[in-house]
Amino acid sequence: MNDQPTSAAATPEAPTPTPVSASLPEHTHNVLKIYTHSPILYWWPIWLLGFLFFILSGSGLADSDAPARVQGLTFVFTLLFVIFSTTVRLRGANSVIFGLILAIGGILLAMGNMFEPVAKLLGQMDITMSPTFYLFMGLALFLMWALMIFAFDKVKYYEIAPGQVRQRMFWGGGDRAESGSNARCQYRADDFLRHRMLGFVVTGDIEITLASGEVWYLHNVLFAKRKASQINDLIVTRPID
Repeated sequence: MNDQPTSAAATPEAPTPTPVSASLPEHTHNVLKIYTHSPILYWWPIWLLGFLFFILSGSGLADSDAPARVQGLTFVFTLLFVIFSTTVRLRGANSVIFGLILAIGGILLAMGNMFEPVAKLLGQMDITMSPTFYLFMGLALFLMWALMIFAFDKVKYYEIAPGQVRQRMFWGGGDRAESGSNARCQYRADDFLRHRMLGFVVTGDIEITLASGEVWYLHNVLFAKRKASQINDLIVTRPID
């Protein structure tokens, strides 16, 4: 009796499970903190010159009358320039007019050969300070500068979250949150003396216009241009619940 080969029952292959991609769109947005600063931020040349001239006076390099007068004139004119720059805001057309006035004044002095007499007059001015004065001014202004920049200017700050802008107070009341919907952010660095000269194009102002039309003015912000770009990216982002 011939045995017929029995074909093995073909077992159906189980379907290979398709791996489910667990791609969860978890985009972590860091909350951006922005600190505004008082105009004393731009007073760094005064305390810097105070320390520098104190060191030069103590080293004996400025014992003679001429270097001492140069230091005195430099300190006084720098002080006047900083006072003017931090009290008068030259924006837009005003900065152009101011630049034209300086240019025209320089041309008139050159045409009248007045540079040499003016330099001689300034050289005859006996404005000298003692090393103690430079040390006191440098130390006092530096302490006030550091106290404002690293302490008091951080009491009130702003937080930019996805789709939301917030105003925070380190202590006390005053916290406020507004929707970033239809909000606009504008970077402004058109104050020639503050932003361009004393701020080295690092500082600037930021204006956040809310949907209601209210404007939040953020003055003297460090790295303002980069932060304004980050604000525009965050306020148009809708948070995922």
